[in-house]
Amino acid sequence: MKKYLMMMCISLLFASISYGQHPEYKENQKCADCHKDCQIENIVMTDKKKEKAFVDKAFMQFDGTFGEKHCYNSCHISTCVDCHKGTGKNISKPKTDDCLVCHKDTYTGIEYMGLGIREDHERYKRGIEKDGEYYLKMLPSVHYEKGMQCSDCHTKNNILGKEKAKDCLECHTYNKDIIDHSIKGHDKVACISCHASYSPMELGTFYLRYRESSYAEYVKELPQISDEYFKSSFMRVNERPPLVIDNETGKYVPAKPSKIIFTTNTYKDLVVGQENKMIANRWKVTYPHTVRRETVLCSSCHDNERAFLLESDENRILYPDKDGLAVKSFYNSENFSIENARFVTRKEYEKINSKSKEYLQKYFEKLDQLKEVINKSVPEKK
Repeated sequence: MKKYLMMMCISLLFASISYGQHPEYKENQKCADCHKDCQIENIVMTDKKKEKAFVDKAFMQFDGTFGEKHCYNSCHISTCVDCHKGTGKNISKPKTDDCLVCHKDTYTGIEYMGLGIREDHERYKRGIEKDGEYYLKMLPSVHYEKGMQCSDCHTKNNILGKEKAKDCLECHTYNKDIIDHSIKGHDKVACISCHASYSPMELGTFYLRYRESSYAEYVKELPQISDEYFKSSFMRVNERPPLVIDNETGKYVPAKPSKIIFTTNTYKDLVVGQENKMIANRWKVTYPHTVRRETVLCSSCHDNERAFLLESDENRILYPDKDGLAVKSFYNSENFSIENARFVTRKEYEKINSKSKEYLQKYFEKLDQLKEVINKSVPEKK
């Protein structure tokens, strides 16, 4: 009898722990009773393990409670109806606007409809407003113009982590009659590397902590994310992302800052520890949702060090090191690490930059083609 009671207590304990970890379990279970292939507990949009591990490691010495205050209870979805709006039989398939509630700012998504990020300061709170944020007007993706929804490429199985999003070549053909497609070596370049018109990027994210400090008055125009914290950035841009080499495919793909984080901890009127301490320096592969039929020109890659995160000192425009940061250039990979890819080497860049006979031939063909387009667009004089 004692053994039976012991087992029952243990079972109840584990049950209470399970429900404590997933307070929305009952709500999701109602959906899962019928939709047995759509359990959401362990998919990327609900599982916070990677984020929690990163935050715990990066912020531990700075503020051991940072994750609990700002991340763990707000990141990602928790219930089916976070994406599937409505009730009963009126539950809907997620629309693009539903996705963009979370996929905004520098997270891939909002640029799809032609909205570019703005700087942090209060004076930039103007322009196009969506879900409480302000944006610049940019070119939307050609897919958005055609009325495509996120779910047209990001299928149910993709969201559930069972398969990848649709590839370009599942819908499009690689036409080698197009000059850019006919160039030897361009088969090593992912479609998105040329067809993405821009990517929203934050070059350096700052978390500024003020405790019992009058200095907080000087940053009051910045976004305040909690009682003690303000958030800022070195610079926020909407520009063509640099290229790196994907570990899985070996192709040149776009990349953007993932977690380049600096922290300052101010208590009363003194900085505790190092000011603007760099606690994370990661880039990651990105697939900007800014696809256009028109592509970049040859000079966007050739003769362009920044396009491969190889900017030299003499070509620098920004000087973050002179602002006290442990970074010489946000466009030079020597300062950073990267997830799921590797940076292009100087030797590889020099090979790309060599002006072979074929390169020059294709270059002039491209110029002739460009002249034709310009001539057709200019009305004839009568």
